[in-house]
Amino acid sequence: MIAAAAECFVEKGYAETTMKDIAARAGVSAPTVYAQGAKAELLLAAVERSLVGDAGPEAVRERDRFRRLLEERDKKEKLRLLREIALDRPPMSGEIMRSFREAAPGDPEIAGAWEEYRRRRYAGMRVLVESFAHLLRPGLTVERAADVFWAVFDEQTTEALLGRGWAPVEYVDWMVDAMDRLLLR
Repeated sequence: MIAAAAECFVEKGYAETTMKDIAARAGVSAPTVYAQGAKAELLLAAVERSLVGDAGPEAVRERDRFRRLLEERDKKEKLRLLREIALDRPPMSGEIMRSFREAAPGDPEIAGAWEEYRRRRYAGMRVLVESFAHLLRPGLTVERAADVFWAVFDEQTTEALLGRGWAPVEYVDWMVDAMDRLLLR
């Protein structure tokens, strides 16, 4: 059901997608879709799935690979782990995030969730950058590095480059290289 909703939101946009559209895509009745929750809840579930890549209950920061990235001290290995994690991003994550961002101005519940997502995203990026603190360029604070990382690797940057025909692996390789060049010694 969540996958069907995500596909509809990506194809038609949040505002234009109806519960009937989701039901048709999922091959179920509209009452079955309504039993899963409101349209906003389905969008938020699709967003959550796109962020973690599955229906697993643990946050990305609590997963083994991410913990290894945070604990690793060697620059080359940290960047390799970052690349590996970034390449695991679910295929539709950029598109569903665009639907999420575009739906926020028209729906107070989604707007609140969007702001919370932005806060959590920054906090997560700060934790990541903090793990690179011993590798930051001289004079670059964790706060400034986190701000740069957050701004440069924004969803819209990802969307723009993929929209220009970049393959996901090309984007991820650029992101890792840019992080190294912009922030690390």
